[in-house]
Amino acid sequence: MNMAQSKNIGLCPDCGEEVRFKKLPFIGQLVTCRRCSAQLEVMRKSPIALRLAEEAWEDEVDFEESESPRLNQRNKKDRW
Repeated sequence: MNMAQSKNIGLCPDCGEEVRFKKLPFIGQLVTCRRCSAQLEVMRKSPIALRLAEEAWEDEVDFEESESPRLNQRNKKDRW
């Protein structure tokens, strides 16, 4: 393995398997671990840091919860 290829390797946080990229990945890129099939997200490019994609979803605001009060307010306005 040459030095250029070694820079494009991250570790699966679930099983520790090396995850290789042909090119430098972009932040937010999703990839699947070949050993454990975990969905991973690129968090940092140099050195490559990965986290479970499920953890990324936990950081997002739940759309249904954030929209419900707004919809209720609109419905109340429409009634008047």
